[in-house]
Amino acid sequence: MARFILICLVLMLASGCASHSNKMDDAKNFIRYGEYSAAAIEIDKQLDADRNKLLRFVELGVLSQLKGSYYESLNYLEKADKLADELYTISFSDLAARATTNAAFTTYRGNIVEHIYINYFKMLNYFYLAEIAISHQEKKALLDSARVEARRAMVLLDENVFKLGNYDLAEYEKRTLLYKLQQVFLAINGNVIYPKELVFRDNAFSHYIIGTLFEKMDEKDAARISYERAAKLYESGYAKQYALDNNIVTQAWFDAARMLKAGGDNRWRKIATEKLNEEQRKTLALSSKNKGLLVIVQEADMIAPRGELNLWVLIQDNRLIIRPMPIGTPKEKAYQLAWFYYLYADKGLLGVVERIYSEDYMGLLTANFEKIIPIPGVMRSTIESLGLLEVMSTTGIRLSVPLLYYEDLPIKHSYLEINGQNKGKLLLADNISGLAMAQHLITAQSALTNAMAIEALRLSICMQAGVPAQICALAAGSTSSADTRAWLSLPYDIRTLRTYLPEGEYTLKLVSDAGGYQIEQTEYIEMKAGEVRLVRMRTFAVDPSQPVPENVQKIRDANKLVLMEK
Repeated sequence: MARFILICLVLMLASGCASHSNKMDDAKNFIRYGEYSAAAIEIDKQLDADRNKLLRFVELGVLSQLKGSYYESLNYLEKADKLADELYTISFSDLAARATTNAAFTTYRGNIVEHIYINYFKMLNYFYLAEIAISHQEKKALLDSARVEARRAMVLLDENVFKLGNYDLAEYEKRTLLYKLQQVFLAINGNVIYPKELVFRDNAFSHYIIGTLFEKMDEKDAARISYERAAKLYESGYAKQYALDNNIVTQAWFDAARMLKAGGDNRWRKIATEKLNEEQRKTLALSSKNKGLLVIVQEADMIAPRGELNLWVLIQDNRLIIRPMPIGTPKEKAYQLAWFYYLYADKGLLGVVERIYSEDYMGLLTANFEKIIPIPGVMRSTIESLGLLEVMSTTGIRLSVPLLYYEDLPIKHSYLEINGQNKGKLLLADNISGLAMAQHLITAQSALTNAMAIEALRLSICMQAGVPAQICALAAGSTSSADTRAWLSLPYDIRTLRTYLPEGEYTLKLVSDAGGYQIEQTEYIEMKAGEVRLVRMRTFAVDPSQPVPENVQKIRDANKLVLMEK
């Protein structure tokens, strides 16, 4: 009964602790409705602590870019880039600091995917500035700066490939006997996720957009190399790993073939024969003289938010028992239980054998929502020496581990109209939420291990100060928190379309199907012969038929009042 009351008290306190995404709800609403200045003020307020410096810089960098302040954006992103280099790895001191606070009070360090996208947004800034440059010399200098960012991204990706191997190596490993045996034992143990298959190795879209930059600078061979690398990555596993559009593979090969043909290299014929479809071969054969290349890049909505999964840990019959304690809406609770089942619960033959051996027959019926870890003698001695055995056997302790609410994006498909003519569907070229999901799945086990060690240490420190064990368990459990911070202004995914256009003026209309309503965005451009014109559009899942949120309307009313006073 005492344990039940303690659990209820802890979960009541825990449910009042909002995740980072929830705390940023106002900022996200402002971003979705185009109130970027208001969003920047809110982000400054929420991320003012020094530990959030990297996160503040990247969020403000994207917001500045969205409102057209490209130099301001570059200033923030350059600071973020330098800081990301310094903070790349998690330090032991951060883990130790969690023993006296919680995960949200440690330094935000980001990850390699976020670091790559810092360079992406910096490249875009230089693209836009080059478009509005007055002199040829200024334009060249800006494109040279974009090239520097491209090289930085390529070096970062090359280093990652060197450490983790490329997709060809991953495919080779799958054919080895060791890999096949690993799969057998993973199946026996009930594992449904194999971390090696989720490792981030390289970023195909980065190479694809870098190829666009080199093509814009008329560096055909450099563009061809980047397009080829993107094509090979998409083809050898990247497109499948992150559930991208299969047509992005042939599109990247098509662009590589274009560069070969433009440079007078007959190898384009081999690519055309082996990699392209009939329609692409016909297009490739046509002349692009007196035409410009329009490149549309759509950044759709915002990355999937992070949340936390609450766990309760007990010691029973010399076994560590971990159970999920879902909180939130019914939908959130169901998602949390599913996350626990796929990542932590005992599902395999070995788990069944362990329960039968322990005569835990009822546990066989509830195994989907439990994880059992036998306690070896050394581990039991450590727990006893810290004074934790009694409290963990009677009341237990609460843990929190991060999860990602990876749900389908409302924006399903997008297509482009040019002067009223449908030019086709945009291709899904990168899935940033998918990249984030893979990172979460890979680190799930280490996150659980770290959380158990940290919460045990917090409990031990409290008890050594003379505080009663149950009070310590309540205090530790109510303040335990997973790190749910993330770069929220990153897009959920990125889509693209390319087409040649004769010189002239055009009305572009991007139409996005959001399941029940459509989002239309219009832009006017003037295309010049021989140019590569990149048009980026940011699309948010906002139903135009629904009322504007109250906080957004307040900002708009205040802005109107200021204009009237002027």
